[in-house]
Amino acid sequence: MFCLDANVFMEAWNFTYPPRIFRPLWELIAVHADQMVLIRPVFEEIEPISSSDRQLSREQRAAKYPVRTWIEDTGFNIPDIDETVSNLSIRLERSYEIIPESKGAGQVDITLIAYAKIAGGIVVTMEAVQHQAPAKRSNYKIPLVCSEEGVACIDFVQLLDAIGINM
Repeated sequence: MFCLDANVFMEAWNFTYPPRIFRPLWELIAVHADQMVLIRPVFEEIEPISSSDRQLSREQRAAKYPVRTWIEDTGFNIPDIDETVSNLSIRLERSYEIIPESKGAGQVDITLIAYAKIAGGIVVTMEAVQHQAPAKRSNYKIPLVCSEEGVACIDFVQLLDAIGINM
């Protein structure tokens, strides 16, 4: 199971592989949606819908929030966080000194790592690997936290390879 970071969709969809150019790529990703998980806090980071926009029609929402609507329509698994994941996340947040001003992994990133660790999943992120650990643990990015916690971590292209997408 691949546990996706929000930046996979925000960067790949909007900048690196936009669907107006790479439509077949996104169609192939949709075929493999059953192998991917977006935990609820990660999903909520992707094009957050304002309370006033919750009343929009489906077509209006799709126009204003295309990534989020595509994810919903594709049927990705979007589980809520249970107590076991929450407790591990809190422990990791303390260990990695996560505060709002951190330059490294944030609270949602840490929850994603906790979920993957418990579920035996692989974290997928667009964050670069840090080859040297920063002096402050609060500056550790997702791949370094994963490495320290024994959680597999790959990037978007490695995900495509792992699920057999080649173009």
